Amino acid sequence: MAKRRLTEDTPFLRTPDMYQIENDAPIAEYSGRALDLIADAKNGGIPDGANAFCSVGKEKRGTVQMQLFAVVDPQTETFGEVGFRSHGCLAAIACATATATMLRGKTFEQALAITPEEILDEVGGLPLCRKYTLTYAIEAIRALIGDYLLRVKGCTLAELAEVVACNSMCPNCLLTENCSLRDERVDQELKEAAQA
Repeated sequence: MAKRRLTEDTPFLRTPDMYQIENDAPIAEYSGRALDLIADAKNGGIPDGANAFCSVGKEKRGTVQMQLFAVVDPQTETFGEVGFRSHGCLAAIACATATATMLRGKTFEQALAITPEEILDEVGGLPLCRKYTLTYAIEAIRALIGDYLLRVKGCTLAELAEVVACNSMCPNCLLTENCSLRDERVDQELKEAAQA
């Protein structure tokens, strides 16, 4: 006799900082750790004094996105409080809250060294069909740092590239259809062209 697959319905979440807008993998495919992160989401929202922001994601039956907000110490370029908002699937919410937690106390260099595997370990695993959200998390880290460097510190594109290199049309870039850093790079390129 064939084994029956558990096909528990996935509850839909609606909170000010998290919106699950698409049908998801069954709850049984999520780890207990991921479900705990989603249920707790203690770092949801925008921390007081946030001076860096990013948004990454894609369009598919609505906006699927991950937003990070951070308080960056300008003296040490170290992350203080980090918050998130996430719209999409449970995996995006789990990755967003895990990434926000992982960034606290890290320098830019340490943050950029975070790997998809480390985030996957932090959430305790994800359904195979939702592992693309790990890419969003990595790109969100890059976009958060890029936002601070361009908008707050006033870096040029050349200076930004020394910290957060742009690999235009790479798989991560293509998967992350919408990226606030991509938009900021275009704005900066136009600004620099006008000043030339």
